[in-house]
Amino acid sequence: MKRNGILSGRFLLISGLSLLYICQRGRGKKMKNLTIGGIFPMSGSWAGGEACLPAVKMALEDVNNHSDILSSFRLHMEYNDSKCMPGLGTKVLYELLYKPPKKIMVLTGCSIVSTFVAQAAKMWNLIVLAYGSSSPALSNRARFPTFFRTHPSATLHNPTRVRIFEKFSWKRIATIQETQEVFTSTVEDLEERVKRAGIEVAVRQNFLTDPTNAVRNLKRQDARIIIGVFYEDMARRVFCQAYKEKLYGKKYVWFIIGWYPDNWYKVADSTINCTADQLREALEGHFTTEAVLLHQGSTPTISGMNTTVFKHRLNERLHAPDTSQVGGYPESPLAYDAVWALALALNKTQERLEERNMSLDEFDYSNQDITKEIYTAMNSTRFLGVSGNVAFSSQGDRIMWTQVEQMINGTYYKRGYYDNNSDNFTWFGTEIWAGGKPPPDQTLQVPVLRVISQGLFFSMCGLAVVGIIAGICCMIFNITNKTRRCIAYSQPNINNIVLLGCIICLLYVFLLGLDEQFVSPDIYPELCQLRTWLIATGFSLGYGGMFSKIWTVHRLTTMRKKDKR
Repeated sequence: MKRNGILSGRFLLISGLSLLYICQRGRGKKMKNLTIGGIFPMSGSWAGGEACLPAVKMALEDVNNHSDILSSFRLHMEYNDSKCMPGLGTKVLYELLYKPPKKIMVLTGCSIVSTFVAQAAKMWNLIVLAYGSSSPALSNRARFPTFFRTHPSATLHNPTRVRIFEKFSWKRIATIQETQEVFTSTVEDLEERVKRAGIEVAVRQNFLTDPTNAVRNLKRQDARIIIGVFYEDMARRVFCQAYKEKLYGKKYVWFIIGWYPDNWYKVADSTINCTADQLREALEGHFTTEAVLLHQGSTPTISGMNTTVFKHRLNERLHAPDTSQVGGYPESPLAYDAVWALALALNKTQERLEERNMSLDEFDYSNQDITKEIYTAMNSTRFLGVSGNVAFSSQGDRIMWTQVEQMINGTYYKRGYYDNNSDNFTWFGTEIWAGGKPPPDQTLQVPVLRVISQGLFFSMCGLAVVGIIAGICCMIFNITNKTRRCIAYSQPNINNIVLLGCIICLLYVFLLGLDEQFVSPDIYPELCQLRTWLIATGFSLGYGGMFSKIWTVHRLTTMRKKDKR
């Protein structure tokens, strides 16, 4: 804490001296205002504005206090709440556009709002910079030609997920998503990547507001490795239902988004009937993937402070006893760096415009030349911010590392990192499994040889031998005494046929008990045919001979006396 105080003191001293210098310099020169529009979700499915708005205000102060950036201008922001609702966000945009002063750029957050804002803003030649939008659809340059973001695309998580699946040899996964464009695009990208890796998406479920049936179907279809993509409020509903369905524990592994606050499951939610302890039980052992949102080194950033000082200053503005409960707190470094990115781009644009005897304050919504200059400057912007190295791809996306965390006893622990640029996957090997080992990706079907008990087999064979011996003895008796009157009247030849049939049926007992513990599977086809012929022949002889005797008696008892022979 002492070290943090010293760093804060130094930063405040530098800021004070810079401000004094600007004031002295500005006595003879009037500063012009450049106004940017801000759209912040202060409530709704993602209340990221709670922390991102203070971070943006802090960045505006730091930029305005910096003597080398926009020396003739001061950045000013007008903003409003979108509640993470696209309709309201579009309304806020129109209010910003039609109320003076003119806005030179727009800051926005929440993917579903940014989608509508970026589509509309291009009609006014406005550059849109998002600090909290991860929808993969926003990477479409044809649809969003003036869009940039300091928040990485949600598809950044998918290569990391695929590497984890490959590490633990999981070949069968399931997905459950909230029906939003950001999540649909993410799942489609994931399906393409796992297909190339030889992994099957066996179960696909989606829901709009109620995940009950979707979660039940996951369990019904034997989903074990489950990837869930949904907003924070829906995450509580999903895991409440998972708790009720017992879709957690040593047989299951959940992967969800990592940009929720650390204690997101403890937030009071009237839409569910589960306690925080029940949600924690269902969440135990799950993994999250998220971009590395804070610079990992102690090197001072472009603002002159490191991440420790940044967090200290932001916490003082938030006045929150537990910052993990503040919406958008993990994304606050992205919002802070978004202001620096637009400031550097505008500064570079001003330098180019001065060469043409133009200025940024000449911007209006029909001036494409200045917009093109700002776009070119944004594309080439590179600096070290509190969220790490800031640079944009040709699609306007931020390129960052991804980290993997696991929840153990309600606390998240880092388990690895993945650098998509170099395909470098670092796994610490400290993960904890409820069953002591990674679970299989489906119910294991192990072939088990089911054989007849040898004691039962041999006892039945013994009884069959007794029956065969008895049958042979009866046949010998019939043959040796066939001339006796009582034997002759009983039709000894038919009796012998019945006995032969019984003996053949008893021989069938020996073949019926032969399985793989006695014979090879290669001779099973012949053995099955022999069984069929034996039982058919024995039954035909035994039943046929008995039926012929019964028919003879029937005829003798029903014929008239004069017809008997």
